[in-house]
Amino acid sequence: MKIAVLRNERTDSGDKWFIACQKKGIEADVIDLTSINALDDVLAKDYGMFLLRPPGVSEKFKAIYDERVYHIERLLGKPVFPSFFECFIYENKRSLAQFLQLKGIAHPKTWVVCDYREAKEFVLNAELPIVAKTSIGAASSGVKIFKDRASLQKYILAAFKGKGIRKRFGPNKQVGNPKGWLKKTIADPSFFKRRLCQYLSAHAETQRGFVILQEYVQHDFEWRIVKIGESFFAYKKFKVGDKASGAKNLGYDSPPFALLDWIRKIAEENGIQTAAFDVFENGGDYLINEIQTIFGHKMDHILEVEGKPGRYLYQEGRWVFEEGMFNSNESYDLRLEVALKLYGAGKL
Repeated sequence: MKIAVLRNERTDSGDKWFIACQKKGIEADVIDLTSINALDDVLAKDYGMFLLRPPGVSEKFKAIYDERVYHIERLLGKPVFPSFFECFIYENKRSLAQFLQLKGIAHPKTWVVCDYREAKEFVLNAELPIVAKTSIGAASSGVKIFKDRASLQKYILAAFKGKGIRKRFGPNKQVGNPKGWLKKTIADPSFFKRRLCQYLSAHAETQRGFVILQEYVQHDFEWRIVKIGESFFAYKKFKVGDKASGAKNLGYDSPPFALLDWIRKIAEENGIQTAAFDVFENGGDYLINEIQTIFGHKMDHILEVEGKPGRYLYQEGRWVFEEGMFNSNESYDLRLEVALKLYGAGKL
């Protein structure tokens, strides 16, 4: 079977999929799905399956990528992994908020406001603090927490009548330092060049004509629950400043089985095969903050139980811990195993 990796505008974005295929001895081509010849390349060979790496920086490239994946999956009827739906809600906070609300899945109350008059009126009565988010923006880029009404009003004015809302330029200062960034640059100048291009691209885009506002949930940490096929992983992301998103202050704690049950149910009911679910605990309840089919990978394993790396599997009505290393190649090896299994079973 021929496989095509559909990378995004970043030249290295398909590398992990390609490495995973090489390890399995599978022939794979890498196609830039945002390029002028993308659809010609898709049609050039009889590919059995497409492996996706959706963009997470540029709203322009994400829209192009999502449109083309939609047609490959729906018009051509080709197997894609992850699914179009999983890609569509990735780094699309507008779409994710609508999905969570319509499906009745508990989440921080979120308002997508597309009218300036409605936005002005909303601000007058909004409970503070309140969180504002850009629709696309990983690692807390584009997230602001407003504690006073005047600052929020300026944000609304900029979004509808001004130059728009820009995401943060450069790395997250809450989770790094100039000394560390300098070391990375010296060790790998090409890394610096790639990151600089990403930062410039993200900062150049502005969000205008709508705002996404979300109730602030008091929290000391977020749970990150990861599902890749039948494997489940978890860790805690502790706050740095006001935010846990993008933080590197992580902790391994075995998650409550009730939380794993809840995430498993949501995933099964909505056909989600691979995603990270960021979850707040709020007075004994769980609230989904984000769902990301591609997620940051800061460690070589993403679950520990009593100091042992591994994963949870749901077997015969109960959760079973299996010790081992399952997240090699930033979990793309495991993702490929899942994709091949689903393809073989005719479920893609």
